[in-house]
Amino acid sequence: MVKQLIHISEMLLLNGSLLYNPGLIHGKMGVVIFLFHYARYAGNGLFEDYAMFLIEKIQNQLNDNSPAEYANGIAGVGAGIIYLTQNGFSEADVTTLADFDQHMYRAVMYEPCGNFSQYHGLTGYGKYWLMRLHQSSSSRQANTCLLQIAQKIEEKLPDIPANEQSDVYCFLHDLHQVSGFEFCKTLLERCRVWDLQTMDFPRLSNSTVGNIARTCLENKYFNQTRLDKINVFPNQIPDLDMEKPPAEIGLHNGYAGEGLLCLTALNQVSNSWINLL
Repeated sequence: MVKQLIHISEMLLLNGSLLYNPGLIHGKMGVVIFLFHYARYAGNGLFEDYAMFLIEKIQNQLNDNSPAEYANGIAGVGAGIIYLTQNGFSEADVTTLADFDQHMYRAVMYEPCGNFSQYHGLTGYGKYWLMRLHQSSSSRQANTCLLQIAQKIEEKLPDIPANEQSDVYCFLHDLHQVSGFEFCKTLLERCRVWDLQTMDFPRLSNSTVGNIARTCLENKYFNQTRLDKINVFPNQIPDLDMEKPPAEIGLHNGYAGEGLLCLTALNQVSNSWINLL
């Protein structure tokens, strides 16, 4: 597994900057998260320097016309930056996050959004605001936007398609834990008409990273998996077949995600990064 990590890190050093997509799930931001963790594990500042270089490239790519969505846009990049600050890798760039806040506020309050999925819709916007909620500079905007998203869910709840229901349920579950949003309990109870026991995460692929993320999230939100399976899963990760390279570079189905799985298996990283997926 150590050899696999070296291979993955070398692949990302060679190809990370060639990746056009700046996003968290499929693009540069996911690579950045792996590189920071790997730099800490390997004690090699080269990887941290390269991660900072990629962050600069991401910031240069984003503008007022960039998509707000979580998978490939502002919401996911912002969530990634907040994750890095929470894990002590970097200090928050106040100006950048303030710009993201304005972008995401407009997206929630004024721009039409056709679905409630996490990767491409309103619950992805909500995930960004949940992560910004307890930062004083953004708390008022966060509360306003989260309330607006919850109201839109309430209006459309009977019509939310099956492939978006798990994202909606998980968002409401997390929002219900926040003081002032206790009313979400009523919305969660209304979601009981959905078949929670068979609820899946359609956004996650049938890959090593996707399947492990699915197992963790099912246990967290639906109690579908035994806890002992979660606790030992890093030791059950199979050797990643380097003869079958990942389909992507990024976090979801690529080298960055597989690298983080290796670090998790070696007990060098907690599985909290999976919550980003």
